[in-house]
Amino acid sequence: MALKVGKIEIEYRLLISLVAIAIAYGYLGSELGSMIKFGKYFEATLLLAIAVLAALAMPQSLGGLLAAIAMVILVYLKTSLNYAAIAAVTCLAIYFLGFQEVKYQSDAAKKLTPIEIAATLMTVVFGAQVAWLILQYPSSWLLSIAIGAIAGAITLVGKQLLYTDLPIKTIAIIFGAVTTSSLIIGLVVRLITYALFPMPELG
Repeated sequence: MALKVGKIEIEYRLLISLVAIAIAYGYLGSELGSMIKFGKYFEATLLLAIAVLAALAMPQSLGGLLAAIAMVILVYLKTSLNYAAIAAVTCLAIYFLGFQEVKYQSDAAKKLTPIEIAATLMTVVFGAQVAWLILQYPSSWLLSIAIGAIAGAITLVGKQLLYTDLPIKTIAIIFGAVTTSSLIIGLVVRLITYALFPMPELG
């Protein structure tokens, strides 16, 4: 079962991962809109840098497992064991669903290059940042599922994209389109919301 876009076919498991990544970038875009609204330009620049660098790092499939673990730990620290368990189960479900269509070749002797180490760290930072932003909302099972789904997608999406055997340029276009459009949508929706429903002046 696959979604066909032009000449490109995207398997539903990869589609699920891309939707989860899109949700993550939508949250980032929404938070970016809030930072711009309230003049937090340094924070906004930093968040945008994380978003861009993570979009470059994730397709390399480095650091995904560490990012997922960090996200579940954050859920536990910020909420409760029950919500952390929901996030963990969702993450595992997404992982095992997508694991069927990827091929992992483990090489224990291989050492990571400086670029790969940077990509790993950026993926972990991205995952932790997304989880932290989502956890600013009141705790609920739905938010825990969202965090778990994003965590699962982060562990897989790079391998899933490579497994399509699409050219690297095409993979970059697909992932770039998903992340960029979601970020912009989140940003625009938040700014429109502020414009339509201005916050009351204090005092």
